[in-house]
Amino acid sequence: MKSKALLLAAAVALAANFTSTAAIFSENAVGFVSVTVPANGYMMLGNPLNGNNGTDNSLNTIIPLPNDGSFDGTSVYRFNCANQSYRDTMQWVSGPGWLAGSPGDLIINPGEGFFIQNIAPVPLPLTFLGELPVGNNLTTPVPGNGKYCMLSSKVPKGDRVGTFEDPNTHKFPSCTGDSIYIYDAATQSYRETYQFVEGLGWLHSTDPDPAGPFIDVAQGFFIQRLCPDASWGQSFSVGQ
Repeated sequence: MKSKALLLAAAVALAANFTSTAAIFSENAVGFVSVTVPANGYMMLGNPLNGNNGTDNSLNTIIPLPNDGSFDGTSVYRFNCANQSYRDTMQWVSGPGWLAGSPGDLIINPGEGFFIQNIAPVPLPLTFLGELPVGNNLTTPVPGNGKYCMLSSKVPKGDRVGTFEDPNTHKFPSCTGDSIYIYDAATQSYRETYQFVEGLGWLHSTDPDPAGPFIDVAQGFFIQRLCPDASWGQSFSVGQ
């Protein structure tokens, strides 16, 4: 890592129980993102960074929990987009760390969304640490034909979902009939569904912006795509 430090970003408030902080420590594009999972609650997240210099995105690397027993039983739920069902639940146990029936289930790469459940009576602070995904070809597969999938943005910045034609958004490959489901950690419930109609944009009764829901750093969401499979292409450079 080069020694010259360069601080490029500051905290961004998402909601009462969700704060993200993205910062770049050096010219190697290393950063961190902090979120807080509410007490006795669920939150839908996404891994915004590549852990351990981009070589290890295991939960034990990207979000280890305190080893004092205070958050034992915290669970992570991943959705298998291929077979349309949840994988086996993963849980945190002080000492061994995150446990899973299949070791591969512990690996969560940028672009995938997941649920985390905090069963403790106090909020759970999490800090993702790793390299920012950078480049002009950051792609995430989006299953189609009516399938559901839990996704997150690979680009480490907050923006509206948008469409692939709009460079001022997350450039999601939106298609008529698409539905997006946002889980609100503050209310512990899903918000009203966003639906996309070609020519009109993303429709919502209380959010008039046709660019659709705002997806922040480390935020996951559910998508149901009615059109064929697609590839979600994004780009990001340090200092963007």
